[in-house]
Amino acid sequence: VPSQGKLYIGNIDYGTDDIRLRETFQKYGTITDAFVPTERGSNRPRGFGFVTFKTRAEAEDAMRELDGTDLDGRTIRISESKPREKTTGPFNPSGASDVKLFVGNLSFDTVTERIWSLFETCGEVSDCYMPTDKTTQRPRGFAFVTMPASQAEEAMKKLTGEVMDGRAIRIEEAGGKKSSRDNYRGGGGGYGGGGGYGGDRGGYCPN
Repeated sequence: VPSQGKLYIGNIDYGTDDIRLRETFQKYGTITDAFVPTERGSNRPRGFGFVTFKTRAEAEDAMRELDGTDLDGRTIRISESKPREKTTGPFNPSGASDVKLFVGNLSFDTVTERIWSLFETCGEVSDCYMPTDKTTQRPRGFAFVTMPASQAEEAMKKLTGEVMDGRAIRIEEAGGKKSSRDNYRGGGGGYGGGGGYGGDRGGYCPN
């Protein structure tokens, strides 16, 4: 059980910023972080945010009281943002300049461009692809994103648990235990995958 409580705040107005989120939630406890991601380049808010409380109990109080309430004219949706999965060993032990991230638990409705855009909120994305089944062309429920090492680590911390198309995504450094990665794959009523435009690599990623 995490000692802190991180909440995902969805459906917020584009005019709602970090300060506004902090002001709205601070009556329920001590806030250690309030963050509204913006689109890289335009700095346009992406319509969701995160609020982290000092304790999980405070976060649960805020979620119970504020979920479904009005904030700046929008009915906000609040859910728990899951902490980063534990991984074996340190991040990027080889010291590589770029790191490939495994992104799991993707919805069938998620397209490659959305993943690219989300990760760009944390830095420069040099590659992004979503594997598909070679026979059926059906998405396999996960993707890979390559970023500079420091930005990749930040993305893993900030974006793990982010709700995309109804699913809380899971992020870890690619190349970890295969059994761990397999937990996020699709098949037989399992996790979904994301579309793209066909082909073995699952879709086109913009520059």
